[in-house]
Amino acid sequence: MSQSLQLFTSCSRSPNHQPLPNGHSYSDLKPFLLPGRRRFPVTAFPKLAIKASSSSDLEPSPVLVSENGGAGGALSPAPAAVSSDSSSIEVDAVTEVELKENGFRSTRRTKLVCTIGPATCGFEQLEALAVGGMNVARINMCHGTREWHRRVIERVRRLNEEKGYAVAIMMDTEGSEIHMGDLGGASSAKAEDGEVWTFSVRAFDSTQPERTINVNYDGFAEDVKVGDELLVDGGMVRFEVIEKIGPDVKCLCTDPGLLLPRANLTFWRDGSLVRERNAMLPTISSKDWLDIDFGIAEGVDFIAISFVKSAEVINHLKSYIAARSRDSDIAVIAKIESIDSLKNLEEIIQASDGAMVARGDLGAQIPLEQVPAAQQTIVQVCRQLNKPVIVASQLLESMIEYPTPTRAEVADVSEAVRQRADALMLSGESAMGQYPEKALAVLRSVSLRIEKWWRDEKRHEPMELPDIGSSFSDSISEEICNSAAKMANNLEVDALFVYTKTGHMASLLSRCRPDCPIFAFTSTTSVRRRLNLQWGLIPFRLSFSDDMESNLNKTFALLKARNLIKSGDLVIAVSDMLQSIQVMNVP
Repeated sequence: MSQSLQLFTSCSRSPNHQPLPNGHSYSDLKPFLLPGRRRFPVTAFPKLAIKASSSSDLEPSPVLVSENGGAGGALSPAPAAVSSDSSSIEVDAVTEVELKENGFRSTRRTKLVCTIGPATCGFEQLEALAVGGMNVARINMCHGTREWHRRVIERVRRLNEEKGYAVAIMMDTEGSEIHMGDLGGASSAKAEDGEVWTFSVRAFDSTQPERTINVNYDGFAEDVKVGDELLVDGGMVRFEVIEKIGPDVKCLCTDPGLLLPRANLTFWRDGSLVRERNAMLPTISSKDWLDIDFGIAEGVDFIAISFVKSAEVINHLKSYIAARSRDSDIAVIAKIESIDSLKNLEEIIQASDGAMVARGDLGAQIPLEQVPAAQQTIVQVCRQLNKPVIVASQLLESMIEYPTPTRAEVADVSEAVRQRADALMLSGESAMGQYPEKALAVLRSVSLRIEKWWRDEKRHEPMELPDIGSSFSDSISEEICNSAAKMANNLEVDALFVYTKTGHMASLLSRCRPDCPIFAFTSTTSVRRRLNLQWGLIPFRLSFSDDMESNLNKTFALLKARNLIKSGDLVIAVSDMLQSIQVMNVP
């Protein structure tokens, strides 16, 4: 049986809506709308009905076709010839293998972001990460030269073109907060308990003296006081200020640890964060603007902005990107890592294209015991506002040096997956760690296990998703996706299909966190890569038309030719060209 619900609306997005035509009422929509949600008047349309027909005796099996040529209405035979050229559809190579070997339900929903550094910058290492499940490669502008980052970007692009991956690239800006220098070229330095280190604003012409660290903020020596506590990289190393000599600040190490180049510095006095100077620093520094120009020129998929204080910064950056590259569709990710970010959380997330829970620096600005609650709040707000969210910082910190994680780290990763975050991110573990592939394998295996447990236990969380549509057409799309996801869970379908030009309908389905995977078909390579950050989406590149009948038959033929689906699989299809829900078995 094939069933279809059609909502025909005007192509325009005018707020002046028409009443329902004679013979139709809101009760027609009631079985498919989620309870407790608002109803929308529907612009005049030719028909609104549920049609059911047997397709068991038709060969090839037709799909539902409406009077205007789109899907949904009277049955019509499929086109006589549909190309089964498998090269006409592009899917990530690792996902393709997963689907063939283990089926729909085994695919990982949580996406994985890897920071690229000296340990993983070669083509072979990047390929190993892609094989291990890396969805997004992050380049951190705190480290390395632009030329070095350019080579990494070129290798990732080559990997996608030659090996069939869809790895997106995220560029992370340094930010203008107070941080250390580059440790005189060393990759790291170990601070031991009881050692005295010098933090200086001086520029050294020759080799830096032993146990001396440059600080980028000229007023550092003036602002700190003897007795202040200095935290490096969110508290990974702690010092106590014991003496000030001109531009030099002598500090005693009280909590030993590893010092990394350009790590952030915060200082506390009498149990409170000293933040007046940081609050005066601009969010985007002069170096950041040069890095942003570099990212635009290189065509990165995401730009992550550090220490965002307000939505105004995000809006300003988006306007700048649009002016510099009118054809660019770079997404802006807001890093939530300061008290100001938490105070203006909802407006920042609403203005951005996604968010990152940067727990390392966040933990340096709020008490550590408040970080878990802050993480859960950020994840929930992003989900409600339909923005992808990345949980980052110290997920598997011990694996920088050791081949297995601690049990506490595994529990931490599990909790982020249980919260239904879109993505998890490795930082030092993949950039400079000794076991980057093993760290990625841990994220992958834990994600798969927790997701399976969630589905097996039927734990459909009761989160209320508020209405977010800013126009009539967007609101209809939202209702369709909410209903399609609910139907997918109730009917236990094998997959959701969504045909989308911009990715918006796919993101709305991802927001609902359905049990089944979401096959997102888009004709644009850049949209396909961006969708690779969002929970549950398997992005395909496919050329398609506004004719849903043609799209579905073409998709079925191409996927069956690659053994990605089989006859009898139950799917639900939605589209942003023709607002509809279709339930059908693969012929």
